[in-house]
Amino acid sequence: MRRIHAVAVLALVGVLTACAAGTIPFLAGAPRPDAVPVDAVVCADEFGPAEGVVAGNVPEGFTPVAVHRCTLSASQRDEIGTWAGPLNERLEGDLTDLLAALAEPDEAPTMGACSAVMWMGPELWLADAEGRYIRVPYPMGACPEPRPDVLERIEAALAALTVTEETFVQRALVESDAATAAGCATTAGMLVALTGAAPGAGVVAEASELGGDPVEVTPWEPPALPDAAEVRGMQLCRYAVGVLSTDGGPLTSSDLGAFTDAEELDAVAAGEVLASFAGAPSAGHCVATASVLVVAHPTGDAAAGFTIELDGCQRVVGPDLAARAATPEMLALLQP
Repeated sequence: MRRIHAVAVLALVGVLTACAAGTIPFLAGAPRPDAVPVDAVVCADEFGPAEGVVAGNVPEGFTPVAVHRCTLSASQRDEIGTWAGPLNERLEGDLTDLLAALAEPDEAPTMGACSAVMWMGPELWLADAEGRYIRVPYPMGACPEPRPDVLERIEAALAALTVTEETFVQRALVESDAATAAGCATTAGMLVALTGAAPGAGVVAEASELGGDPVEVTPWEPPALPDAAEVRGMQLCRYAVGVLSTDGGPLTSSDLGAFTDAEELDAVAAGEVLASFAGAPSAGHCVATASVLVVAHPTGDAAAGFTIELDGCQRVVGPDLAARAATPEMLALLQP
């Protein structure tokens, strides 16, 4: 399992200590080591910087000709919509000001209090003409964050360079143009099913489940679904669900249900769906994974929606978050 490196360490130091000296790299006021060149840029991911990469000062014999800026969470648009994901940009130009700023020393750590706010910024790599790369750290301040004066110089130096290449990885679709045009959400979201929960009643978790005393959730009143005889129609938003990652990676848009299509039911069909919902029994224990979800909203009442699994456990979860077993009649009405 990969270790959580700089981000977690910085957060822990900022919250639990007064930024005292220790063994954390580049935070003890000691001279930084020389970086060790590698054959490729390996940008940090959600777990932190790449393992096995020795970051530090520009070593002797390494002449930078470009800088790579790795942004963990960037966004880009295409014909489908707006995507989020990591971005690796190569910038070229006069690196004199950038190299001078990066060569500044770290400040000695303070024994006073430091802010608990964690600084997060792009990771920087330098490239030479031979296709080698080194990761360079930001000169740190007395607290575990870059020196403000040097950070300003670094940002100004980067702004003066020209982006010559960029690689963006589409990790998650955060806004689907098709879904927005149809009046649907981009993703179905996580399906929350509290079997046996009664509307308006607090949900009590057993102490054995939480390792402590029982916890009572504040009672709440879910939005009511309209009567089957009074509903004017229903909007159906369908989603395809991907297979959840087993390697600890981040959730993608398909993991949460990626929008596929929408449909409008007339008053008669909508009434039949609501009648089936009202008569649906409580769902039993099931661990099967659904691949198709439908989010249904009675016309004119977006708050009172419910989610149905068309396969897998074939449950329906209403505004009260209680899981019911979808009836065959309901499933037939909601199929594409």
